[in-house]
Order: sequence, then C-alpha cells, then structure tokens
Amino acid sequence: MAVKDQAGEALTKAKRRFGIENPSAADADGNVGTVRGALRAFGEGDFDTFIDALQDDVQWEAPGGDFPGGDDIEGCDTLKDKFLGDIKRTYTEFGFVPENFVDTDDGAVIVVGRFTGEAAEGDSLDTPAVQIWQFGRSTEAELIRIYTDGAAFPELITEQKERERKEEEEKKAEKQKAEAEDSDAEDEDDSEDEPRAEKDDEEKDDDSD
Repeated sequence: MAVKDQAGEALTKAKRRFGIENPSAADADGNVGTVRGALRAFGEGDFDTFIDALQDDVQWEAPGGDFPGGDDIEGCDTLKDKFLGDIKRTYTEFGFVPENFVDTDDGAVIVVGRFTGEAAEGDSLDTPAVQIWQFGRSTEAELIRIYTDGAAFPELITEQKERERKEEEEKKAEKQKAEAEDSDAEDEDDSEDEPRAEKDDEEKDDDSD
C-alpha cells in the first residue's frame, strides 16, 4: 500500500474512533496531557520540552520522502539531528496543528491534525496527518508513528545541499570581489594614462613652436 493510502486509511480509522471514544480526553491529564504539552511546545519552537516528552531510546516511524528526518529513527539524539535538523534547514515556520485527541485503552494517544509550515525556498505546507504516541510504563512516549503523505512536503534542504549552497555563494562572492578589483585596477590605469596623454600633447605643441 502506498504511503499516501496508508495515511488516508489511518486518518479514516482515527476519525471513526471518535464515535466510540470520548474526544473530551483532549482536556484530560495523563498521556493526552503529555502529548498536548509536547505538541504545543513544538509549535512554539521549544524543541527541548518536546524531546523531554520522549524516552531516550524512542522509536520514531515516519513516511519518508521529503518528510523531515526521513523514515525510521531510533533515539532522541538521532531525532534531534535528523528531524529537527531538517526542519531548521528547510523551514522558516513548521508545526503540527492538532484537531482531535483519542486516549485508547492500550496506552496510545491518537492525534488527528495537520502539518503546516513555510519553506525557506518559498513553498507552503498544509497537509493532513495522524500521529500515534505509544506509552508503556513510563510517562514518556516510547514509540511515535506518523501517517501522512511525505510527497506533500517541500523538498528537504539536506546538510549536503546546504553545504553546496554555501560553497556556491562563497564562489560567487569571490568572483564578484575579483571583478570589482579588476574594475578598480582598470580605473587606475585609465587615470594614469590621462596625464601621460596630456604631457605628450604639450610636448608636441612645444615642438611645433
């Protein structure tokens, strides 16, 4: 099944559950409160608080494609490097807007919402998604699954692409500097030639006398 179809199926299943389980769980404490607080912090750019809601060895499953961080990630350190790193390089604004929460009997919290953002290169993001946060005995999430269409996200600015861009900008700056220096040198040559030409004209006038 394609990732886009998986995301659609997860969204449909999650919405169906709202007819069975109480959506007012969004106002509860416990696991729902943890997820709500983590997502709120994430939207405010407080990534440390977001990471604090996860176990150190958290399992992160995402759709891949141009979704920040790619697909599967293990551990908070790698999550910071890949997921948050891609966001900081690629977006000027990025967040997840939750619309509904479901607290399940098996320790999971299902969140239906949308990923939104503005890419540094001008593209906008607004696509539906489902997040499933799985909790065990700890109050920190041990597994997060994200269902969305990775192809709907703007092209990622990877570390390599960012490095290549900086190198290109440096080359362009050096070229402009060299052209400016050449232009200054030509101006100096022209200014030196003018007095010499005037002197030659004066000598010719003297000879004619």
